[in-house]
Amino acid sequence: MSKFSVDKAKSYSLLLSRNQRILLYVTAIGVWATGVLWLIFHFFLQTEGPFGLQNNPLEKIWLQLHAGFSFIAIGLFGLLWTNHIVRGWHMNWRRLSGGVMVAAIVALIVSGYALYYVESQKLDDITSIIHWGIGLVALVLFLIHWLSKSRPSK
Repeated sequence: MSKFSVDKAKSYSLLLSRNQRILLYVTAIGVWATGVLWLIFHFFLQTEGPFGLQNNPLEKIWLQLHAGFSFIAIGLFGLLWTNHIVRGWHMNWRRLSGGVMVAAIVALIVSGYALYYVESQKLDDITSIIHWGIGLVALVLFLIHWLSKSRPSK
């Protein structure tokens, strides 16, 4: 990157507008909370039916809401890519925590896609564990990135 473009990148703030931050936080909380609720309902709140245990009726709703929030999150990832991630990377600001966040988001997008579109029970089991494992940790990764006190290097 040329000196001119680095200086130009530094002249722009990495901070999102207030409305963008609110949309990002509401979406992130929505994706995370609906994913956690799906896990709880799927693994711990099955109901007894005439033929044994069956899925809780609310499980499907949590999954549908999770998918809806996820579509919004993918769009916001595009916004972050142009307005926050690339600029922060070029400014050498919070590269480790930001890089881990980007890797986690990409892994969640790919694994979510695979869970929905790839029809293989064996692959589905592995992908599911990867997806909800990274998803559960994503909140902690975000908090580490957000609370990091690093400053851009010169």
